[in-house]
Amino acid sequence: MHQQQIQTAAEALRARRLNDQLTARLAEPLRPDSCDDALAIQQALTGLMAATDPVAGWKCALPISEGPIVAPIFASTVCSGAECPILPDQGRCKVEPEIAFCFGQDLPVRDAPYSEAEVEAALSGANLALELIRNRYLPEEEASFAEHLADCLFNQGLYNGPEVALDKAFAAAEIELTLTVDGDSDTARTLAGRHPNGLPQTPLLWLVNFLNDQGIGIKAGQQAITSSYAGVIEVEAGKPFTLQFGELGSIETRLALIDVAQ
Repeated sequence: MHQQQIQTAAEALRARRLNDQLTARLAEPLRPDSCDDALAIQQALTGLMAATDPVAGWKCALPISEGPIVAPIFASTVCSGAECPILPDQGRCKVEPEIAFCFGQDLPVRDAPYSEAEVEAALSGANLALELIRNRYLPEEEASFAEHLADCLFNQGLYNGPEVALDKAFAAAEIELTLTVDGDSDTARTLAGRHPNGLPQTPLLWLVNFLNDQGIGIKAGQQAITSSYAGVIEVEAGKPFTLQFGELGSIETRLALIDVAQ
């Protein structure tokens, strides 16, 4: 793709994000047909957002056959507390249970790759977290992986729950998840949580060095989520719920629908 096409595509994705819009696929000349084009659009989008909504973190996982799993999380979409603002996805509220790692030190761009020890030493803590999920393409559209990659891979935002000791987070390959809505233990759902990359910290080394190769450094205070323990979970809006992460603790909040002006 030419640079002007990349910039125009990023501007279109930024506009629909700021307006909370669902849209058709981008015009064909603006659609990325490779992961390299998608990442270029993603970086251009990040540049457009930087002045008012900087990158607060990253979503990642080890690469899959379609390509890399990496996308920025913007500061305005990160929340915590008794209420979690959310936009529905096809009428349903969708979240993914994850662990969010926080970097306490910068990992600037450099020639040499970072070691696992260096990445772990840069961490300042971890939190139980929910990734908020939304497909910003109209549901009838069959967008490609590259198109979704350009638009940040379904990320709507991040909810931060309570802190978790790093040593416990590092050992959390499997977690029994229990979802209780509105205090009704009789209808609680139990899910066998398993991290798809073995351990939740495993993708961090890949993330740091992948970004480094792209000329992007990690900044202190940024977070990284590294994939869901149980795929997508649908939770009814308006009702308080508790999501227990085994012995690690629990998230207690309520999903509050964002009022989108028509």
